[in-house]
Amino acid sequence: MNRRLFIKLLSQSAFVSYGLLTCPVLGWSKSAFDLALEGQNLIQKKDFPKAIKALQEAVRIDPKSDWAFGLLGRAYLGLDQKAKAVAAFRQAVRLNPSDTYSRMMIEITTQKPIARPAKKKKPLTPLEKEAMHEEREILKKLRAETGLGYKVKRVVIDAGHGGFDPGAVGQSGLKEKEVTLDLAIKLHERLTREGKIKSFLTRTGDYYIPLSARTVTANQFQADLFISIHINANKNRQPSGSETYFCSEKASSAEAAKVAALENSVLKYDEPYKKKQGYIDIEEILFKFEQNLNWSESGEFAKAFQARFKKRLPLKSRGVHSANFYVLRRAKMPAILLETGFISNSDDEAMLKQPAFREKIVDAVARGLV
Repeated sequence: MNRRLFIKLLSQSAFVSYGLLTCPVLGWSKSAFDLALEGQNLIQKKDFPKAIKALQEAVRIDPKSDWAFGLLGRAYLGLDQKAKAVAAFRQAVRLNPSDTYSRMMIEITTQKPIARPAKKKKPLTPLEKEAMHEEREILKKLRAETGLGYKVKRVVIDAGHGGFDPGAVGQSGLKEKEVTLDLAIKLHERLTREGKIKSFLTRTGDYYIPLSARTVTANQFQADLFISIHINANKNRQPSGSETYFCSEKASSAEAAKVAALENSVLKYDEPYKKKQGYIDIEEILFKFEQNLNWSESGEFAKAFQARFKKRLPLKSRGVHSANFYVLRRAKMPAILLETGFISNSDDEAMLKQPAFREKIVDAVARGLV
């Protein structure tokens, strides 16, 4: 039984009460879904042996549950049992080819040799020795030049603001929405030319898109990374430089909270989604389980991007911060928000007007992706 059928049957059953999954009260044994949910909770508590036991039983009962296999992979990783983890993640991908998370974990985990039972080694032939030497040299060169990190294959680029929402406006009249759109289109065109990463845009013109719809686009395209491009502003015209943000429940500083409040201010234009009374959103329950992991990965991406900005842009690096950005909150993948300069600062605004400087920003972002 696949995950969506599980959810449909579960939402129609009597096992859901007050937003919580409850065990049957008629003496019935736990279902595969109950066991997978129990395994998820045990993983959160870092009780990996018990989690493995519960999840093994879940996949025995329902061998077609890609969700349970993905959780089993995480539990095995918690005990550093990489070979078993990769096997579980691969089964999850076989059952659900669109499982981006499991594909990512397979790639990350297999970058290092997986421990296997020792076998008697045969002496290497001269040709094999030469091949191994060449492989080591190539690997050493790759690590020195670019590093070996998780590769982004699909990215959704969001140009902040648009339409009736101009974003921040500089002293000379430069509008944030115009700069962000230009940067997003230029980045999309560059990635398309290079052909290594598939990119998609949330908007291609001067029109407004609700914050929630921007993240929905990233989820629909099953992106490996969501990037929202913005230009910072402050009532005090002195601050300048670049910052990179990722999502968190609590802001990393008072200043980060102010930035998030400014970017979230257009929420008043979004039409809220109204649920029927008594409706239980099972998808929301499952989404919560993966959200913290995505936020953690987002922090790593944010550090990499800010390091690129510090190295390649003539802007002061203001570091990496986190806050509750609505445009990032609903992403089902790592997501970051780039603040490339302060439009309220006359020097930054002057640079942002220059096509050559915008190309430098695009170059820094593109290099951060690869």
